[in-house]
Amino acid sequence: MRRRPPKPARGMRHRSDPKAEIVQLRRELEEARARLHAVEQNGADDFLRRRLSELEEHRQVARGQAVEATVAKSRAEAELRALKDAIAKAPGVWGWLLRKAQRRLEER
Repeated sequence: MRRRPPKPARGMRHRSDPKAEIVQLRRELEEARARLHAVEQNGADDFLRRRLSELEEHRQVARGQAVEATVAKSRAEAELRALKDAIAKAPGVWGWLLRKAQRRLEER
């Protein structure tokens, strides 16, 4: 007699609702058809101009996120250096224990 229920097979993981997926795919198809119709009516220049402006906007957002990530990384590195310096300068038995723990972590 088993105490635990059997684990589900690897391929039988939780999947999304097929009806919701069909609805989403139909919505995407309608959006694509609407874009194609707009290109046919207004010409490709208007569509390309709008698309290029969207891409430029996304590029600027990505650049801002990259700058924020760089700043966050440099702050984290500075905090790590300060913490390592504080551990290295910690006096007494507690300092010795901290340095020993730090060495063990660096070995891993």
